[in-house]
Amino acid sequence: MRTIVCPLCGEWMDENHPDFPRCVYCGERLTRCGLCRAFPGEGKACQRAKGKPIVYASTDINCPSFQPKFVARNYRLTLTYHARWQMAASLMFTLSVLIVAFLSRPVPPRILVSATAPSKVVVGDSLEVKMLVKATENKPLRLRLDRRLLTDFQLVGINPLPTHVNQIGQFYEFILPSSRDPQPISVVFKCTRAGEYAMRAKIMTATKNWAEWQTKVKVVKQTEPIKPPKGLAILAMRLWR
Repeated sequence: MRTIVCPLCGEWMDENHPDFPRCVYCGERLTRCGLCRAFPGEGKACQRAKGKPIVYASTDINCPSFQPKFVARNYRLTLTYHARWQMAASLMFTLSVLIVAFLSRPVPPRILVSATAPSKVVVGDSLEVKMLVKATENKPLRLRLDRRLLTDFQLVGINPLPTHVNQIGQFYEFILPSSRDPQPISVVFKCTRAGEYAMRAKIMTATKNWAEWQTKVKVVKQTEPIKPPKGLAILAMRLWR
């Protein structure tokens, strides 16, 4: 396969291209006789073409003996033995540095969170989220709750009691005491309106050391007990007497 260079626009084009022999950029016919190495001249007989026809620079006879004048050549990059050894040593040194940097990077300790919450509650009732948090580093825990959640739920209390409360973006951050043992955390809400809500809580000790818990809660309105029809109530009283 040859790669032919268009003499008009300089575009490279392979012979197996679907649009060959027409240049895809300028439309030049790349197999016309004027672009062949064996072109004899205007109005002369071509000795290489079958039947030795009279050809011109614009003639295009789809000749199997066509030899293009402008062909893109591929040059191989050859390196000396010493240069190849230097390149290999540089690559090995770079790879060893990357491996050491990857293995020696500090890995933040993990936080494990287990949480439970009811999936369905009634408007006006309390909703308690119970979490059990295990952190491998002895730092204060930071509990983050979405501020948008508190527009539909009233925060009743958090146990253990937070030492500080901060507002960070769309979150309220509650600073809780640190503990080396698994620490139970209880968050109590009061449901104020009916609907389906996606709840989430984020527990963290550092910026890159955090765990998240998510669940969906459905809040429904209080339904009154079904009252029996009056006729059935009177009949039941008569039967009871």
